[in-house]
Amino acid sequence: MGVKVLLADRYQLDELLGRGAMGEVWRATDQVLGRSVAVKLLRADEATDIERFRLEAQTAARLNHPNLVGVYDFGSHDGRLYLVMELVDGWSLAQERLMRGTLAPHEAAAIAAQVAAGLSAAHRQGVIHRDIKPANVMISTDRTVKITDTATVRVVVERT
Repeated sequence: MGVKVLLADRYQLDELLGRGAMGEVWRATDQVLGRSVAVKLLRADEATDIERFRLEAQTAARLNHPNLVGVYDFGSHDGRLYLVMELVDGWSLAQERLMRGTLAPHEAAAIAAQVAAGLSAAHRQGVIHRDIKPANVMISTDRTVKITDTATVRVVVERT
């Protein structure tokens, strides 16, 4: 990207990190708070997914746990919806497996325990993540596990 884009007069898009079914994820800089963030932009041709994207933002914002990626902001810029999230300094579990192969049992157990803790916190809020896979599990440089991609969540309303 030759020309730097300033999203919503606040988020400087710095580097494309990846593309998914609904859009793109960028490494960005929050110009107001001076911190690095991840920005997910809904693809312009995915107008039919606007409500799903909005639900992702609202659902993810309800969740607050060390093993779940935090959500900071949601909005629209030039007709494109965006979601601003915590930037994980690390790599996915899928990348970890490619780099290292099979993990030692104690490492696999430590990762699984953190994933379980994050899922448990989401479940307590009535949120079910329906796409847990190595690509949606991030491992930070300090080995903290963060669950990402809440686009496939299902909110369960309990009857009383």
